[in-house]
Amino acid sequence: MDFNNKKRLGEASLGTQNPEECFLADMLSQITERLKQKYNYSDEEIFRLWNNGNGILVPVVIFANGLSPAEALAKFLKENNNLSYDDISKLIGINQRSAWANYKRASGKMQVPFQISNGISVPVSIFNSEKSVLEALVSHLKDVKKMRNRSIAQLLNKNPANIWTIYKRAKNKNNGHKNEN
Repeated sequence: MDFNNKKRLGEASLGTQNPEECFLADMLSQITERLKQKYNYSDEEIFRLWNNGNGILVPVVIFANGLSPAEALAKFLKENNNLSYDDISKLIGINQRSAWANYKRASGKMQVPFQISNGISVPVSIFNSEKSVLEALVSHLKDVKKMRNRSIAQLLNKNPANIWTIYKRAKNKNNGHKNEN
């Protein structure tokens, strides 16, 4: 059952509910539609976002600033979300020392916090995998957001050929290191 069907079932049962509950359900519907239309979210992505508990969204723009992807992610989670190294390590599946080292390198290179504007964001949960931060990001942008290499490259200030290589490497990891032809 997709998110819209679940939403419709919820709406059908709201006829006898209180006005605040109806208002909140309507607000959820509007937020869902905005995420789909403006930010190209899928039903599955929205469902995961609402059920994830932490709901942290990572703006893609942070990865286009000269820091390594791991440094940018650690800096964003530490400074913009006030997370501890322990929380960061659990959230993205690395050890605390790596979270600390990535943050220290990033804060040395970029002393000011990220200034986030509107744009594409991804759930932090995509980074908790065997893939590198950049592989996870590119895979998500291609597979879930259905973006082309050229668009991803522009977003990340990278060469489209590099995006192709990163995506192929990530796919090979998904396929148990099998070679794709």
